[in-house]
Amino acid sequence: MRNVMKLRTLLATALLLTAACAAGVAHAAPPANNKELVLAFFRMMFLEKNVDKAMQAYVDKGLIQHDPYLPDGADAMGDFFTSYFEQHPQANAEIKLVIAEGDLVMVQSLWKESPEDTGQALVDIFRAQNGKIVEHWAVSQDIPENPANRNTMF
Repeated sequence: MRNVMKLRTLLATALLLTAACAAGVAHAAPPANNKELVLAFFRMMFLEKNVDKAMQAYVDKGLIQHDPYLPDGADAMGDFFTSYFEQHPQANAEIKLVIAEGDLVMVQSLWKESPEDTGQALVDIFRAQNGKIVEHWAVSQDIPENPANRNTMF
């Protein structure tokens, strides 16, 4: 009888551990999914300029912001870009490079406020968690009209 109880306890413990491990794996999105998430957000937000829909669909309300020009929170980012696109309706972003590693996705892009603009090279880094963007870093550099070499910034 004791052996049967030990066996049942052992089996129950094994089932619980298996379920716990499987549940933990389900929450961690693979890099390909994070890359798809960020690209869908980037396209909707910056190419289609559908700010409200992009923010609601892809960005966590408690967004942690490392861009020194934006406060924390999805609402702050959404408000900023709604106003920005109203003031710069010809603004355009062209994705040049995307790299995904774990929960981080980096997007390098060419950003122009108008067709005549020489533009800026931007690098945005997003951290995704549970199917939402939860953290954002951004750096930018003006593209010089007369660079010191023939290589492009991309």
